[in-house]
Amino acid sequence: MDPFTAQSLEGILRRDVHAPLYHQLQGFLRGLIERGEIGDGEQLPREEELARRLRISRVTVRQALQVLADDGMLVRQRGRGTRVVGGKARVSTIPMPLKTPLGELMHSLDTLASNTQVRLLGWERAVPPEPVRELFGLAPGQTLVRCVRVRSRHGHPFGYYASWTRTDHSDFSAEHLAYGSRIELFRRCGINVAKVQQTVSALRVGALPAMHLQMSPGQAVMTMERRSFNADGLLLDLLEIQYRPDQLRYQMRMDYEAFNPETPV
Repeated sequence: MDPFTAQSLEGILRRDVHAPLYHQLQGFLRGLIERGEIGDGEQLPREEELARRLRISRVTVRQALQVLADDGMLVRQRGRGTRVVGGKARVSTIPMPLKTPLGELMHSLDTLASNTQVRLLGWERAVPPEPVRELFGLAPGQTLVRCVRVRSRHGHPFGYYASWTRTDHSDFSAEHLAYGSRIELFRRCGINVAKVQQTVSALRVGALPAMHLQMSPGQAVMTMERRSFNADGLLLDLLEIQYRPDQLRYQMRMDYEAFNPETPV
């Protein structure tokens, strides 16, 4: 399928988000190259054609292409247009998916934190929307901490994390969330998790997460919702993670003894 048809390009740029249009466009093109959807040596549409199809200025297109050219992913030649370089090699050099044991959750989260890099996109204390307020059992006007982050491995983003957390601790701050592990911060702030419920599903990625995950809006992502409770069953944290399926794999160990009918339950 041609990724540059009007239908394929529909909705890839959002004017209602803070990211500049050129940044959104270069993220979209970068994803196409790294996934091999446009291959090594392939010619891109001309600037004026991309601008027309996307309904943006040529200057915006030129900025996006220059970012990728500076990164060595494109070659731009006057009168000959723009072509991809090293596309196939880039696909093959994406690191193997990180294996994380789902059944050993805390060890799993510590493994992720110590083997990946995090970037904070947003932090605020806010009144959550009604569905979230009901899940937490909050009174009208009560606030939670909202946090949005992206995790990467070897420079490749693999997870878009959006959470609501019940805490008033001063250390649960943007500064600490920008560099450290949320689980370690839970321990520091006395957020004592006793039970976790996780739901995994396949959904289509929205425009904003897609931009940060270097994907195309509407592509399938592995989505995990994690609800963390204290010993009294009070919801402490609601986390939704959208994973690039080519960058992360979960595995779960199941011991046969756990299913032995003679084992007391």
